[in-house]
Amino acid sequence: RATGMSRDDLTSGMSSAVTAETVFPILIAEINTAGGYVRVWNGAGDLIWNGYTWQGVGTFGGVSPVQESSNLQANGVRFELSGIPAALISTSLSDMRQGLSAKLWLGAFDTLGGTLIADPYLIFSGLTDVPTIEDGADTATLSITAENRLIDLQRERVRRYTSEDQSLRDPTDLGFEYVPSLQDAEIIW
Repeated sequence: RATGMSRDDLTSGMSSAVTAETVFPILIAEINTAGGYVRVWNGAGDLIWNGYTWQGVGTFGGVSPVQESSNLQANGVRFELSGIPAALISTSLSDMRQGLSAKLWLGAFDTLGGTLIADPYLIFSGLTDVPTIEDGADTATLSITAENRLIDLQRERVRRYTSEDQSLRDPTDLGFEYVPSLQDAEIIW
């Protein structure tokens, strides 16, 4: 079961598909890069859905399990693509950027290799982290972790009592304009 998913969240077609005696599930992933969106799914060939063509990666792609938690915490997902020719590694790495969107949907076919059931369920949405690469003799595996947007709550907010820092928040606020001159000021009581 995906994080927070209930039968009420699914369309009637998806609800019927996941409760059927035989289920034909698929995963659909969209990762934003500097070169544009990468849209893939875990089957073979092209899949037309949501106005886009999703390229099948078959056994060359993988996704870590989507973790479910009752606590308010940021769980991530790891996307992997193996079998990348060594010549394309630098191109692949140069397009990856930290902080871009990544999404993962759970979909289903009505029969094996049949028609995609409308409205796959979004099971993960987050932001990309730093990619890693495992280099082999002829091919490599590229992995990128996507963190839930809740990870931003754990980041420190470093602020300074300076005019420059305050102008980032409000350029018209001059409340800290005289702070540097007060540091060396001699005040007589």
